[in-house]
Amino acid sequence: MFVYLSKLLAPLVYPMGLSFCLWVAAAALRWRSQRQWSERLGWGGAGLIILFSTPAVSNVLLGSLENDYELVAPARAPRVDAIVVLGGVTAAPIPPRVHVEVHDSFDRLLHGARLWKAGRAPWLVLSGGVISYLVGSDLPEAERLAALAAELGVPREALLLEPSSRNTRENAVHTARLLRERGLERVLLVTSASHMRRAHGAFTRAGVAAIASPTDIQVVPRPFTLARALPDVESLRASTRAIKEYVGLVVYWLRGWV
Repeated sequence: MFVYLSKLLAPLVYPMGLSFCLWVAAAALRWRSQRQWSERLGWGGAGLIILFSTPAVSNVLLGSLENDYELVAPARAPRVDAIVVLGGVTAAPIPPRVHVEVHDSFDRLLHGARLWKAGRAPWLVLSGGVISYLVGSDLPEAERLAALAAELGVPREALLLEPSSRNTRENAVHTARLLRERGLERVLLVTSASHMRRAHGAFTRAGVAAIASPTDIQVVPRPFTLARALPDVESLRASTRAIKEYVGLVVYWLRGWV
């Protein structure tokens, strides 16, 4: 039940969700002839969107999550028993798609494959299930990742799939069980840098000796231009991504999952 509620209710605390709630409240107040409060809430919703769409704000929010762990090139990473790659990076091959497609976090699988090719571990563990009624497909993400890993040159016999997890907590619990069954202990944990704080905490709490190997860095130094001072959709997405992680960290801490 927690998984389903979190998927449905979490967007309400993101910038767009909060603004939507404010605008609904503003409409209700206007209907009740409380014009002054209606206008305040309406402008408040607009202000939230503008604030979190500003590159300076999104860079601070997302950058504060991305600098927790050192990035190390695959050739310099330690040798371990397995490399664990977390899902959340693919789209199911639902028509008119003819193949598995990828999101902007696909660096996770690329980095995992590079670590495997660099000989850092004999096993590449792919973790990710599916919530079919949200996705419109019964194909677990672990299977989607396996198909793409094959295209990257990783043989099927080097893969271990964990196809049941629906969130980061379940990634950790189910993968920990799979590793114990195989007698695998020390792993490189691969996920987006902004997600690593929560993921590493969840895997550690699940009893996995995980070494963080982050990737998918979004915030990098760039020359200042006037365009970067203006609100944009990409910055709103980045702010939303960061807020999602901070909310997740609070919830996981309260539930004792990190």
